[in-house]
Amino acid sequence: MTYPYKEINEAFAPLPAKLDSIGVRIQLTAIGYQESLFEHRRQVVTVTRDGAKVNVPEGPAVSFWQFERSGITGVMNFYRPQVVEWARSVCTARGVPFAVEAVWSAMQTDDVLGAAFARLLMYTDAAPVPVVQSEGWAMYLRTWRPSKPKPSRWQSSWVFGVKCA
Repeated sequence: MTYPYKEINEAFAPLPAKLDSIGVRIQLTAIGYQESLFEHRRQVVTVTRDGAKVNVPEGPAVSFWQFERSGITGVMNFYRPQVVEWARSVCTARGVPFAVEAVWSAMQTDDVLGAAFARLLMYTDAAPVPVVQSEGWAMYLRTWRPSKPKPSRWQSSWVFGVKCA
């Protein structure tokens, strides 16, 4: 596992300072760990090949924060114009066209872009940034809407976030 300290720090550069805090970094890190263990930039899915089930990185979600196109679309078209402006600023800073497919493609290798969009997705939640593990889990469920949530892993994800933030 490679934890992207530098990339997470860089993700905040094009964003307003008010979007950064220790609590934000804990939640951002916990979600990245929950989604990918900071090991997979493409969703790992089980498929059958030559009669055998194998795990392959070919799913629809990308980045350590596992964004599907619908999540990217949600950030890029959020009803509060400032979120859209911030997403556009991030894309400009990363040299990525402000288009869902371009962002999805770039997120497969650009951890700064993935972290910035993850922060913006967190910002779309009406609740304040969580300060305790249970609130963090609730925010994760509301904002990421995982199809197969793994509550048994959240405690270690939260602890990892606290340790790294």
